[in-house]
Amino acid sequence: MTIYSSDNKRGRAHLARQGPPLLRWALYEAAMCASRPASPDHAYFTTVADRLGTKRAVMSVARKLARRCHHRLRGLGDAAFAEI
Repeated sequence: MTIYSSDNKRGRAHLARQGPPLLRWALYEAAMCASRPASPDHAYFTTVADRLGTKRAVMSVARKLARRCHHRLRGLGDAAFAEI
């Protein structure tokens, strides 16, 4: 949810255009792959798509992917940036 000012909030149907545009694009494209039956997130995608529509399902999967990546990188700590 995004906040317009100290007391006004915008609903979940709109996207927050925060963060690097390239990262937002990559998350969107990765989430679009969830519509494929072979995707591990396909069941989640179809559940949300049936309830809210395809566009919102893609955004929901993108947020899920971002959270998953954040937690994985946070768990790795400095090792995430070490050379292989």
